[in-house]
Amino acid sequence: MIKKINKLFVGVLSGLLFFNVGNIYAEKQQSFSDWLASVKKEAVITGIDPVFFDQIFKGMTINKRVLNLKKNQPEHRLTFNKYRHTRASKNRIAIGKREYKKYHDQLVAAGNAFGVDPCIITSIWGMETSYGHFMGSFPVIKSLTSLAYSAPSPKRAAFFRKELVYALHILQSGQVSYEQFKGEWAGASGHPQFLPSSWFKYAVDFNGDGRKDIWNSKDDAFASIANYLSKNGWKKNQPWALAIDTPKNFPPEQEGRKVTKKVGTWVKEYGIKSLNGKPVPKNYYDLDASVVFPYGGPNLLVFNNFNTIMKYNRSIYYAGSIGYMAESICQRKDSLKGMY
Repeated sequence: MIKKINKLFVGVLSGLLFFNVGNIYAEKQQSFSDWLASVKKEAVITGIDPVFFDQIFKGMTINKRVLNLKKNQPEHRLTFNKYRHTRASKNRIAIGKREYKKYHDQLVAAGNAFGVDPCIITSIWGMETSYGHFMGSFPVIKSLTSLAYSAPSPKRAAFFRKELVYALHILQSGQVSYEQFKGEWAGASGHPQFLPSSWFKYAVDFNGDGRKDIWNSKDDAFASIANYLSKNGWKKNQPWALAIDTPKNFPPEQEGRKVTKKVGTWVKEYGIKSLNGKPVPKNYYDLDASVVFPYGGPNLLVFNNFNTIMKYNRSIYYAGSIGYMAESICQRKDSLKGMY
């Protein structure tokens, strides 16, 4: 049974957690059972049924594997091209071409509904979960409980605790079963790998069955990715990036996403050229863009849509790889020529 989610709880939750952030962190010194009691009190205020809470947390323990994964994240720095070859591999692109063909109508429908490139939707789906084949095996509630209780700072404690309460509301409303509510170790789940708060902001019931089912419905998942991009500023029929040559005397202080100029200014005053040997398209001249130098190249002229992709994952490497894989999946060879 799908229950209506109390829309007021989002505001209550945000105010409650941020007001009590210091107390939340102080509770780290509490026993786990006492800490859970404080979470229960907070969750009930936002509309969680106390009986439901007790059922979910009966026998709950900390997942030490989650904490070990959090502690042992890799720190070595890859070049951009190495990252791209690993994440947007030939095999992943080949599978993406098949998946795009298989789900073409659904991807295009989602893209048209939100004004987003369906090739980008496919690329994000492929990057996040290998086209739904690897969505994660960690129970979301257990992961968020472990991360919230063991957080090393007040800010992280508040973040994961809030996500935990959001997750409880998703479960209580019948959007997904506890057994299916699984994801990667940090609490993101479903085809789009949304955190619970992102589900509330961006998930879409595109097939009209009453659920925003990003775990089982590809219609909902594709539309939710598209909605995420749309609400974060995606501009229809605009480029995401262009690989470029920059002159040797290019001023280093002009590099970076914080420096934005019209493309025509970059071309005429700074000598920017397209890496594919062709002139920078004149229909780009009135667009705002920035010059970025990813470690290991190539240099890129990035547009609004590149920055929108970075809202999904705050990494220049990620955004560049998503764009590259999208062009490869949809075989837009002119866009790829000379880029990598």
